[in-house]
Amino acid sequence: MIGNDGKPTTREQIRAAITAYNTGARGSQEFAAIPRALVIILDALVVGKTTYVKGCDGQLQVSRRKDKSIHVA
Repeated sequence: MIGNDGKPTTREQIRAAITAYNTGARGSQEFAAIPRALVIILDALVVGKTTYVKGCDGQLQVSRRKDKSIHVA
């Protein structure tokens, strides 16, 4: 995953971005800081689907729960 600054992101940065995705409003500054590619991936997840997001230090398993929130395993 490449961040908004053009540099690879770590797993911790991806986790922080997913937390902002779950709790923030779409127009907030926190939401604007999330990499656009990650927003596209998370918006496309349907309930019960799992995908993997690769950071520079490994990958994360990401899934959408029944309450429409994103869970990182």
